[in-house]
Order: sequence, then C-alpha cells, then structure tokens
Amino acid sequence: MSERVLTLPGSTDRFVVTDRPELTLTDRYRPLPDGMNTSHLTVVRAHQVRAGDVVVALFSDGPGTRRAEHLEEAFTADPRDYSGCQEGCEECEDTAASGLTADRYVCLAPADDVMDCVIVFRNTPVAIVPAETAAHFPPLHSVPPLPDLFALDDGEHGPYEALPVPRAFGPWQPISVSRATAEQIATDLPASHAGRHLTCRWLGDCLLIASDPRLRTDPGRPGRLIQPDADGRYRIGGLWAWQEWSTPPCPDCSTATEPVDVEGERVWRCTAADCTRRTCGTGDPDDDDDLPPYTETDPDGATIVYHGTGEIDVEATAELAAQGGPDEDD
Repeated sequence: MSERVLTLPGSTDRFVVTDRPELTLTDRYRPLPDGMNTSHLTVVRAHQVRAGDVVVALFSDGPGTRRAEHLEEAFTADPRDYSGCQEGCEECEDTAASGLTADRYVCLAPADDVMDCVIVFRNTPVAIVPAETAAHFPPLHSVPPLPDLFALDDGEHGPYEALPVPRAFGPWQPISVSRATAEQIATDLPASHAGRHLTCRWLGDCLLIASDPRLRTDPGRPGRLIQPDADGRYRIGGLWAWQEWSTPPCPDCSTATEPVDVEGERVWRCTAADCTRRTCGTGDPDDDDDLPPYTETDPDGATIVYHGTGEIDVEATAELAAQGGPDEDD
C-alpha cells in the first residue's frame, strides 16, 4: 500500500495518506470515479472546504503523525455554518444535545435521503480533492452505490445484497433484491429463527411467503405473494425485522472478522495477519471450545491441525507428521 505525506500550513503534524481500502464484506468503501485517486488529495481545515470539493478522508488524532481515515462514502462538499438542520438527522440531534456552540463547528454537507449531516470542528484537518481538480473527472454519482447488506438472526444467515435504503429506513420495511438473492432468502428463511413459522415457495417468477395457518391473524390470507418489478427485483420484508449485516470483532485483538463456513457451521476468522482466532461471535469463550477443528497446508506442504479457535493443535500436528514421515530405513 502506497503512502504520501502531506503538510498543512500552520501545523507541524505529518498527514499520511494511504490508498483507498479495497471493497470487502467488512470494508465498505465506495470507489472514487475513474482516474481520481489519493494522489489528487490535499489537506485543508474544515472551515476552508469550499463547495464542489470532494471530501475523501479525515485523520487520526494528533499531534505528530496522523493517518488518513477514509470515509466509506466520499461526498461533494456543500459547506455552511452549523445551526441545526431541518431533517432531524441523528448527527444534528447528537450535536445539539451535547450543547456544542455553532460558532465552533461547520456542516460540510447537509442531510439527504441517505446521509446524515456531516458536522466537524472548524479546525479539523480534512483530505479533499479540490473542486477545480475534481472537475476533470467523472462526478461521484457516476460510480454505482454499493449495495446495502442485510442479515437474519444476528448474521447467522446472510449477507443479502439489496439496493441502498434511505436514511429513515425501518427494519420492518422491504428491501429490494435480485432474483438470485431472493432465492437464497427463500432457502434460508424457514431454517432461521426469524422465519421459523414461515414457508417459501416459488410460483413461476413469484415468491410466496406463507405463515403457519395456526398463527395467522387473518385466516383468509394465505400469505404474501412477491412479484418481480419492472427491473426483475423483489421487495421482500414486513414479516420479520431485517438486521444490518456486521461481523463480530475478534475477542483477542478486536480486529474485524470475516465469515467462514466449516462443516456447515458459520464461524468467524480474524482478518489480522498475525492472528488466526476464530469465534462464534457471542463473546463467550466457552462457545469457542465447541468450534470444529480444521487443517491447513503451509507453504512447505506440511499439514497443520488447528483447534476450533484457531490455535495450533501441537499434539495432533506432530502425530500427523509422524504418520506421514519417512521410514527409518530411508
């Protein structure tokens, strides 16, 4: 990963800018438009941001070396003095509740259907692509928005990709998914806790989600029939609460984890290069003892046996090596 060190007039801090993170299940960073990259960044104070500047990152606390903390969604600035907003967004409510004075803060972009207001201290260092530079590249909206990720049962089933939902989205509202994702939901739902009283059946291009007849509040309704819209997408929801997809932190080092399926069981592997810990995601160490063991082959071709948690099973590995080792006569 490349690094650039930027400076800010009047500051002795070093501002380190790194490449924008790659998109993964755990790192949801929307790419910048074609041709625009971190080589076009400069650092200014928040009160120096101008309309049309593209805000890409903030920085870790100083003083000294301060590293870029990329925003998941870069945005085009529309700065104004902070005086609260008419949208009732959480950011403005939290700022007002904290009793912060408007003369010390600036709103870099007002709330819209998707994003809360972006409110920062006036002197906060901000990494931007200046408006005159950004004008040479496609606009931010030329990059398709990343799908939102949803799950059932605290991540036991999912993630399911859906079109981005508005800021005021509620968990009982439907999400818009592709046919392939609808098929996966139909497979997972009856086996989940959320859908334990539901059945799913395809009637041609339509998906019928029906409840147990004994639990229906309206006996005349056989279920919910979901038809594809003009774009072939399915709006599914209203019968259970959707959960935003997230992965549990590693209980050893707090790094984000990634899902791994082992013997039909969903577990989580730490993404830190020097940590192999796996966890059920409950935070209870006793649960980790029940994870199934697994094996991996190292670069030299040796087979390593691991406990379910990710720790090496020294005895099993040694026994396996002895069984596959050379004969004494050799």
